[in-house]
Amino acid sequence: MEIRQLQHFLAVIETGSFHKAAARVNVTPQAISRSIQQLEKECGGRLLERRKGSRHGIGPTTFGALLLPRANKALAELKGFRDELENLMGTGREMVRLGATPTATRCLLPDAIRNFRTRQPTVRVQVMRQVTHVVLEQLASGLYDIAICDEPEDKLDARFSATTLYTDRNIFVVRKHHPRAGEGRQELKNLVDAEWAIIGPFCRLWNELRDMYSAAALAPPRHSMESNSVELCMQQLLNGDYVSYLPARLVSEELRSGSLVELPVRQPKPRNWSCLLVMRADSKPGPTTAAFIDTLHSAAKKLPRL
Repeated sequence: MEIRQLQHFLAVIETGSFHKAAARVNVTPQAISRSIQQLEKECGGRLLERRKGSRHGIGPTTFGALLLPRANKALAELKGFRDELENLMGTGREMVRLGATPTATRCLLPDAIRNFRTRQPTVRVQVMRQVTHVVLEQLASGLYDIAICDEPEDKLDARFSATTLYTDRNIFVVRKHHPRAGEGRQELKNLVDAEWAIIGPFCRLWNELRDMYSAAALAPPRHSMESNSVELCMQQLLNGDYVSYLPARLVSEELRSGSLVELPVRQPKPRNWSCLLVMRADSKPGPTTAAFIDTLHSAAKKLPRL
């Protein structure tokens, strides 16, 4: 039994809907359904049922009603344990906890943390890197004080408040000595059969690339490597003849050094997207977290223009 499953179970009961629960925890309804099915399998019985004529379309079964208070208690106990453990490990030092997506951890956080630690050397900064929907789910559960994440494809729900730190755009990239690097502007159709290394699945990058090809009445590229590891994708790009579609700021160091180059591709006008600073709408940051937020905004202003 996983904490994530209990969070999904409670979300469905509180909203009365798989779709609303999915929006609340920022995962797909299919992911919620699979999570509940796994939990039911472990519990040995159905936990949820549809209720006709009720304001909440889905509610707990008899089994579910038994689990409900225990799930609430387990999550509360876990939060209390985590807080005590962090205090113990930090020997009383203050800490800023944040979740961040890969681009932010490369282009924004190193300078921000260095500047913050110069001003407040006794404060610890804990950074956990995750993809956007996981960062938001864990922020909502109280695991982080703030989150720095790519703008999600769906609008943030009322649990969150957000401000923009910086903008980014996705670009086609290859290594310096890739056979296509010196060929000039490429057509989308000419890259369909290329060797692709993609960060995915089911993320903004892949969805945007798929939509781009669909708009051109083309089948999407048959990528040969797909991984949620940014490091693996970068290594494949640097050491092989792969094409990828990545945030420009994620590969800014490699572009400046010349180890990677942008591949000019004829396409609809690239869409900029935002990197967001996200907080829970029902809580205000303490003085230490607020000071770190100020440092983040200062570091973001110093990022080079795209």
